[in-house]
Amino acid sequence: MFKTVIIGSGFSSAVLTKALDQKSNFLIFDKSRGPGGRSSTRRVENIGFFDHGLQYISPTIKDFDFFLNQHLKSSIKEWSGNFHFFEDSKSIDSKKYIGKLGNNDFVKDLLSTKVEYLKELLGLERTNNKWTLQFKDKTAQECERLILTVPLEQCQKITNSLNLDLNFEGSMEPNLTAMIAFNKPLKISSSGIKFKKNPILGWAGNESSKLRVGNNSSLELWTLQSSLGFAKKYCHIYRDKKEEVLELMIREFLTLLEIKNVEISHKDIHGWLYAFKSKDFSNKFYWNKDINLGICGDWMCGPKAEDAWSSATLLANQINNS
Repeated sequence: MFKTVIIGSGFSSAVLTKALDQKSNFLIFDKSRGPGGRSSTRRVENIGFFDHGLQYISPTIKDFDFFLNQHLKSSIKEWSGNFHFFEDSKSIDSKKYIGKLGNNDFVKDLLSTKVEYLKELLGLERTNNKWTLQFKDKTAQECERLILTVPLEQCQKITNSLNLDLNFEGSMEPNLTAMIAFNKPLKISSSGIKFKKNPILGWAGNESSKLRVGNNSSLELWTLQSSLGFAKKYCHIYRDKKEEVLELMIREFLTLLEIKNVEISHKDIHGWLYAFKSKDFSNKFYWNKDINLGICGDWMCGPKAEDAWSSATLLANQINNS
């Protein structure tokens, strides 16, 4: 029986493997095929790499910057270029870290324990001072301590039978991400553009400007992320209307940037049902020593990767000192 089981292999989980007492033995389960969670990178053969989740990390806390450089110095680099708001051309001047090979490096190179993938947690039970976890593939796992790092709605569903003294406030918001490869440079001076008021687009990032080995130098790669309103409208139906949704996002991008006479070599879209939480952060983390249950994640602290680090670090400190 493992001392500690963590559900989810995203950024919070990776931070925990560094911040928790290393005398404890860990086992991580994730329902996906690989690590990263929303720190995801998609590699397309003969095209290149798209960060279709987390775009970059901009530390605002010195301790977080130190943590990244302490554990990931060989895996990350700064993303240079011109970043600005579309509406007023105001610069976005913060430091921006990206993974050298892809933004899933933030998780992949932090994880320091065994992870079992394609393991979706369906239920849990607390008996005789231990947890018994039931998975979709009809397997089970016992552990002394359980930590959940899954999105709010999934966490609420999993723990519904436990009657926790935790207020699951608010909800997480969706996002749609289009991944586009154009057949020639678009001659846009920006590496990243933030749209504050557009009904369709929220962000456009020039993936080619990240200068990653493996990107097709004959193409220019862009990631387009939707506005919140557009995501809410299409997130549940985008798979059935894939071409329509992609066309709306691409056309809006080309129109706004006044781009003409380009062809598209590759296009795809990914939907995030639980992309971020923008308000209601009354609990930074949750720890119940009586039943050995911990919960952490960005949705408890704020919408950024730094908030996931904060939540996981606070939880780990509480566990280590208990």
